[in-house]
Amino acid sequence: MNKLASVIIDTVIPLKAIAMFWLEQNHFIIKTAGGVLLHIDPFLSRKIKPENHIYPEPLMAPETARSNYVFITHDHRDHCDPYTILPMARANQDCVFVGPPETIVRTRTCGVSIDKLVVIQEGDEQDFGIFKVKAVFAQDTADDEDDATTHLGYVFDFAGVTIYNVGDTRNNIGNVIRRYDAVKGLRPDAMLLPIKEGYNNLGPVDAVHLVELIEPRLIVPCHFDCFHDNTIAPSRFIEALPEGRRGDVQIMARGDRLFISSS
Repeated sequence: MNKLASVIIDTVIPLKAIAMFWLEQNHFIIKTAGGVLLHIDPFLSRKIKPENHIYPEPLMAPETARSNYVFITHDHRDHCDPYTILPMARANQDCVFVGPPETIVRTRTCGVSIDKLVVIQEGDEQDFGIFKVKAVFAQDTADDEDDATTHLGYVFDFAGVTIYNVGDTRNNIGNVIRRYDAVKGLRPDAMLLPIKEGYNNLGPVDAVHLVELIEPRLIVPCHFDCFHDNTIAPSRFIEALPEGRRGDVQIMARGDRLFISSS
């Protein structure tokens, strides 16, 4: 087991809190006070444009990543990576995989048994006992309507600690503002949002617009510092925020740990 995997396993969580680790892109690992491990968009391979990765090696091998639940936001390869899912599923036989239909099809092809797959759609709510989740709107980032891919965000409730993972969503927030009514004024304890501009993602301006709509207590940018040709300095996002909100941003480096408690 490598260093980060050991740190995750050894981390003790206070009551009414969670620990969160950021690895790359939208890959977060959340650990609950009861020791449950949840991955969002696990991405631990170098099969996609290996020469384009800023870091030649992932922080851990997929087969060393312990997991009870995996939530996938959409079926793009840096979010639903079969070269990560397959070894993770083999190493975690009881792990439950949750996501929109396309991701469940891909996960099934990785050998995950049907009884460990949960399809979720926008507006659905699921109670997993230790935590609850609601799937919310995220807009497809593709230019080609014939290549439409279901995108989701997730609102997690870990016994009062609320985490909103925005997922990938498109850079025209103003055009689809009503689709965000389900999360408007949500005020989660933490909001995890992409800030890079490539492939029609938010970029700093739209990311700020979404922050102002959601009103999170803590803002955690992601989806940068992975690919040479598609990254952004997080300082650009901070500078785009109103001055009074800049202190609410937590910039995580890959492998960092963050404790979040209920407000």
